Amino acid sequence: MWFSNLICYRFKQDVSYNQDEFEKALELDVFRPCGSQDMSTFGWTKALGKHGNSLSHFSQNSILLCAKREEKVLPAAVINDMVAEKVELIEREENRPVKKKEKDELKENILSTLLPQAFKKSSLQFAFIDQANGWVIVNSASFNKAEELLALLRKSLGTLPVVPAFANYDLDVFLTDWLTKFEAPEGFAIGTDAELQEPDDNGAQVKLKQHDLSSDEIKSHLENGKRVTKLAFDWRERVKFILQNDGSIKRLSYADALKEQNADIPKEDMAVKLDADFILVSEEIKELLEELTQSLGDSSDM
Repeated sequence: MWFSNLICYRFKQDVSYNQDEFEKALELDVFRPCGSQDMSTFGWTKALGKHGNSLSHFSQNSILLCAKREEKVLPAAVINDMVAEKVELIEREENRPVKKKEKDELKENILSTLLPQAFKKSSLQFAFIDQANGWVIVNSASFNKAEELLALLRKSLGTLPVVPAFANYDLDVFLTDWLTKFEAPEGFAIGTDAELQEPDDNGAQVKLKQHDLSSDEIKSHLENGKRVTKLAFDWRERVKFILQNDGSIKRLSYADALKEQNADIPKEDMAVKLDADFILVSEEIKELLEELTQSLGDSSDM
């Protein structure tokens, strides 16, 4: 429930979802376990897990979602070794070379044989929709995985008019300016982690952890033209995070006072606690993002 990485999107228009209709839409793509010949499956599962009954959880004009992926574990090295053994056997017994097309067919046959016996692993991916402010927030460190969840949601709903929230901002410029001046927007304080890079995309990188970012060493790097691609912040002593120049927000950590706010809810009321945690986390993230976007200004001016 405590989102640790954020990939953020904005709706291009106002949205208002009806809970019953939304739930029925998700049911069209509910998660199912891998069949004997499936390499992976991906679908919606209960937003509150075993403590809930619905695929979506509506609370305070926000919607919590959870997608589940199940994958078969078949190491490529094992497959390649089996193909190589089969090729060697054919070439020795039939005294002829095995061409690429036949190798591909051998690989497919081996995969088909092994898939039903393969181990499975599963993972959950959470997201929430903020209907009031037009956000879709995916708890992921990877844009590719976030896009997979959005693709599933778009398939279920029929349409999903969203765009990456920070696509129109040159975040390098903001991050570099803030660190050069060592002055963050109001409500934000610069932390101790950063990554700097020479202007060339293939240029040298400087990775800094638990470092005094106001030091002369950092100033020298900036004076020599390095740009800031990642920078740590502390927002109102409530949430710490890393903002990257691609718009992703990573390594969120929450103040103890926040994490303990719902600690008095008894374990017997886990559904109530999960709902309270979702409200708490989503409201913090909404406020953080609104203040961050206000500090960046209107993207149309970029």
